[in-house]
Amino acid sequence: MSINKLFLSLFSVLVFGIIFSYGLVLAGPLAKVDSGFALSKNLFADSLELSSNKVIIKSSQRGQDFEITGDCSTTGNLEASDGQTHIFNIKLGDKECKKENVEVMFKTGFKTIKHNFSVIHSNNLYNRFLDYSTEDLQRLADGIEKSISSLKNNSFQNSETKVVNDRKIKELGYFKIFFSNILSKRSEKYLIPVKGIPLPTRETKVPNSGRPYRASYTDGIHHGWDFDAKKGSTIVSIDDGIVLRIVNGFNNLEFSKLKRDGEITDQDKLTNLDILRGNQVWIKTMKGDVAFYAHLNQIFPEIKEGMFLKRGQAIGTIGVSGVPDDDYDDYHIHLAIQKNPLDTSKAGKYTFLDYMAWPWYFKGQTAKYVLEHQTEVFDKN
Repeated sequence: MSINKLFLSLFSVLVFGIIFSYGLVLAGPLAKVDSGFALSKNLFADSLELSSNKVIIKSSQRGQDFEITGDCSTTGNLEASDGQTHIFNIKLGDKECKKENVEVMFKTGFKTIKHNFSVIHSNNLYNRFLDYSTEDLQRLADGIEKSISSLKNNSFQNSETKVVNDRKIKELGYFKIFFSNILSKRSEKYLIPVKGIPLPTRETKVPNSGRPYRASYTDGIHHGWDFDAKKGSTIVSIDDGIVLRIVNGFNNLEFSKLKRDGEITDQDKLTNLDILRGNQVWIKTMKGDVAFYAHLNQIFPEIKEGMFLKRGQAIGTIGVSGVPDDDYDDYHIHLAIQKNPLDTSKAGKYTFLDYMAWPWYFKGQTAKYVLEHQTEVFDKN
């Protein structure tokens, strides 16, 4: 059977219930449109193959008379027709589109078929599934492997259901690679964020050293590592990950927002610390941790919230933004790493304040202990 005939026979699949959401908007009796469905309900924004899908429409209207438009520059073209059943290839045009659902309209005469697709963005998947424990991710990966095997070994499928199952296998294969990528990187140590710079050797430069000069309006504790380097030195991503937040354009007027008087809550202390970080970039790593890069001088313009960063990718340059002392010249990148609680019920739903309230690496230990054990966290430069 030719591929076109195979697709054209797909309407027999309807008896098995393989039909996805679509709607008919009727404006007149001229053309009869009986039904329409797609091989799946998904378009994958970052996959060349899976950013397309097939929609099959049964209609007395000629296939070439359909005008196809959609959100996010989604387009379509007629691939095959027998006069009554038409196969259209639908392709997501704007891969940077932020919508999670797109509506594709097939217009002909006085009728319009509306078909909805879910848009799968890998960045959204990372933001959610990086909050899963390694054990939960492994269970998901194992389940996907079993589903793929079951579909491949289904001896009862006919030629029509095989076409649909092949699409399912490809989509499951996408998720198999996705989860495998996270799992393979969870055992890796983090990079030092400045190339050629060693780990700190002084207690004042690592987590849990005291900061008594600001103890009245913060917790008075240093939460991260200070890596000393010249002003303007390039900092890099310590791991693959998603950019959660960018704070840029810091100026000294921000210091007026510090709450120093009256009753100061734990949330106030977190907010005060956030101001003192100055220009900053937050990255959710493959372990699920969130790395705060603080006191930046410049954040490179290509770094955007929501983007995926590669391990070692340049982020910006070292400065002293967020430091109240005008004469301060101890240039460094302050790196705090917030440890993910890996609560699946909250996956992808954390707020900025939640991230700030997570425990930082080595919280509760002495600074001396951190110096002795920090090589467990970082690869040496």
